[in-house]
Amino acid sequence: MPDLNAVVVAEPGPTAAPVPAPELLPLAELFPACFDWEQPRPLKIGIHKHLIQAGHDRATVLRSLKAYCTAPCYRALLQAGAARIDLHGQPAGVVTEREAAHAREEPNPHVAGRAAAARKSLPPDTTPLPKEHLVPGRLELTAKFSELPQPLPVQGGVKIGVQTAEGTVTAILPPKVWRKLEQAATDYPQWVAALSGSLERFAEGEIALKHPTVQVFDKKARPEAEPARAVEDASPPKPATAPAPATTPKPPEAKAPAVPASNPNILRATLSLKGQRKP
Repeated sequence: MPDLNAVVVAEPGPTAAPVPAPELLPLAELFPACFDWEQPRPLKIGIHKHLIQAGHDRATVLRSLKAYCTAPCYRALLQAGAARIDLHGQPAGVVTEREAAHAREEPNPHVAGRAAAARKSLPPDTTPLPKEHLVPGRLELTAKFSELPQPLPVQGGVKIGVQTAEGTVTAILPPKVWRKLEQAATDYPQWVAALSGSLERFAEGEIALKHPTVQVFDKKARPEAEPARAVEDASPPKPATAPAPATTPKPPEAKAPAVPASNPNILRATLSLKGQRKP
């Protein structure tokens, strides 16, 4: 890293005319007791002022010192307690703990400059993806809630809604599914429900789901580690599958620790998006 205490880089003003890059000073030839490119030593703080007072151009001085102080071998020797020297090689202070820590944390400006230039050559984040970059998938929405919604009877069944920060998630459940949701909410004092489905429409702040499913989970540990009750899928039933072969019973697994009953976070509805690939 550049020794920012030894070098002060002046930024040109907004109206300054562009100046051709000056050549570097032959520092090692002018002040051999101070500058050594192969075995450098920490420079005195403010040493650029002495070079300018010696009659050298300010821009050339700053450019030369920046090249010298950003060399990896110079940055590596900026250790706490290391002696600094003046133009004549005489002691002129020491490197402090803070300066040494800053030298370790500061990235190499040459590497950082190349990385910044590489980022600028890339397209902006708003660049549309070409069609050949896309893969098929399915968008699913899930809204979680822990309070029983107020139902609205409609022609298709029972309409419920969950208010989230992104909008109001609505779904129409069959009456049977709604009754099971009510029963699950009664059975489990501490519960959370997940309402999932595909996006039917999104207009005027309403996120309507089609083919909704509802699952209710008990938030309190049960003595027999009873699994959470799943409310029936509101979508059309799927074909029955053959029963799995009997297996040897396994010893009971250790139960997860109980979730505290007074958890205010479960009363806040959240919305998440999930993308699912086709097999």
